[in-house]
Amino acid sequence: MKGKKIFTVTEAEKIKKLIEQKLVSDKEAQKKIRSKIRALGFFITDFSNNKRYTVTDFEKYVTIVK
Repeated sequence: MKGKKIFTVTEAEKIKKLIEQKLVSDKEAQKKIRSKIRALGFFITDFSNNKRYTVTDFEKYVTIVK
């Protein structure tokens, strides 16, 4: 596992916003957004081979704590 599975509410909110942006961005912007998501510790490859993931997928794979 490259990243982590447990995120604070603050981290999770940031990641969710970035995922939403990624879904509507062009390829070049998506690269930058994915880098920001990884910097926060979320690597989709830790959980799935699916390259196109949503906020719902993120919430399904991780634990969010206060």
